[in-house]
Amino acid sequence: MGHDLISFVAGYFLGSIPTAFLLVKERAGIDIQQAGSGNVGAFNVFYVTRSKLLAITVGVLDGLKGFVITFGTLHLLGEPASVGMAGMLGAIVGHTYPVWLGFKGGRGLATAAGGLFAVGVSYTIVWCVSWLLLNRWKKDIVTANVLSSIVTPIMLSLSPTAWLKPLTFSPVEVGEYQLFAWVLSGLLLLSHREIVHRLIKNRRHIS
Repeated sequence: MGHDLISFVAGYFLGSIPTAFLLVKERAGIDIQQAGSGNVGAFNVFYVTRSKLLAITVGVLDGLKGFVITFGTLHLLGEPASVGMAGMLGAIVGHTYPVWLGFKGGRGLATAAGGLFAVGVSYTIVWCVSWLLLNRWKKDIVTANVLSSIVTPIMLSLSPTAWLKPLTFSPVEVGEYQLFAWVLSGLLLLSHREIVHRLIKNRRHIS
């Protein structure tokens, strides 16, 4: 439990590094929190600056925040799965609610994706395929984000262990990975709560 907490706190402070805020301020002289959607993430960076290079750079750096803490705890320090996952969750929470920016950050997708590459790739594969199909259907990026985050843990829970095992890296077991998929999606949905509320409201109107 102690190592889990330490990993979470370390992940939080790593994840809370405001990469988008710092880079956009330095390169374009713009406060990203006061422009576009106000979201401190790669998509809003592109929307505000129209620079693909800057948006990709922010996305990669945000992904590295999740990857570094997860890879470091699991593969370099040899900690159990729960410690690595605690660090990854901490990085996502830090990115979404950074202490340096008044707890208003990004949505955590890039940070989550980076952390998952150190654990296994089945979540990323299912999420991305779901996102491509749903975005093609809905024509709305953030709606596709929400629906993909709902679909992915369901699909992983229904998938046979034999399919997931080759895509899940030691020391994380498939069962742990499936459980974490639900926790991760819950966290991502929390960061998209206004979109979730909009979808529920629209659904009620249709009904």
